[in-house]
Amino acid sequence: MREKIDRLFIGRNGIDQLNIALLIAAVVCWVGYRWVTIRILAYLLRYVCLLAAAFCVVRALSVNVERRRMENQRFLSLFRGRHNGCGWWAKMEQRKEYKIFKCPSCGVKLRVPRGKGKIKVTCRQCGATFEEKS
Repeated sequence: MREKIDRLFIGRNGIDQLNIALLIAAVVCWVGYRWVTIRILAYLLRYVCLLAAAFCVVRALSVNVERRRMENQRFLSLFRGRHNGCGWWAKMEQRKEYKIFKCPSCGVKLRVPRGKGKIKVTCRQCGATFEEKS
């Protein structure tokens, strides 16, 4: 049986991180569907579960490996970033240590360390200075 499965996946995408996330989403939606008492929400969760599972199977059996690899990279960059410190999660972690301001004249985001009291901030792009509490 293992040999048949291996032959089926030759030249195909197989299982990657996006497929695992889709499978987890399908299981969570299925559990939610079984526990929810509101009928409309239960139907919605059931169809989301079916769509996630179907998309997972289609991606796993896809022959277009390059496109599936790009989809997986976009998924990973959403959570991990293209390189360290640029992902969504890293930005949320930085908010603990830094305060983010927008320049009043040009709108560029500026990052200053937290806990320094009232400081004078100079915009890197336009050179405007303004005072903010960090």
